[in-house]
Order: sequence, then structure tokens, then C-alpha cells
Amino acid sequence: MPISLCLNKRRRLETGEAATIHDIAEAEKVTDRFVSRMVRLAYLSPDVLERLVILRDPPSVSVIGLIEAVNLPWSEQMRRVFTQT
Repeated sequence: MPISLCLNKRRRLETGEAATIHDIAEAEKVTDRFVSRMVRLAYLSPDVLERLVILRDPPSVSVIGLIEAVNLPWSEQMRRVFTQT
């Protein structure tokens, strides 16, 4: 799923367009868990999001790796997302 769609889901929650993750999931006919994971991607650091969205740099981790990177401090996310291990 493109990061821009993740950002859109986050915006819908923050503006009140959708009251809950369940509302989005129901409207899009997907699971709550799927929407929850995708919304989390919208909370990556601004620098990581810029490289993914604007510069279109491919990450060196899977989607699961991106979701896990959200839990790291912003200062560590860039290294985790774009450095081969």
C-alpha cells in the first residue's frame, strides 16, 4: 500500500472524517488490523517519509520492518529503514 494512502487514513482519523479505525476498515472492506498497521506507517519520521514519498527511495526492509521502525526514535528510523543489514 502506498504511504500516501496511509497518510490519508491518518488524516481521516485526525480530522474526524472517520471516528475509528473500524469505520475505515468497514468502508474499505478490510480488517481493522490491516488499517491499524497501515495507519502506523504514517507515523514514521518526516525524513523517512520524505525519502519514501518524495524521493521514492525503496526501503531495505519489508512492510513489517517499516511498521517495526515506527517504534524507534526518529533519529534511528532512517538507518533501520534504508540500511542493508
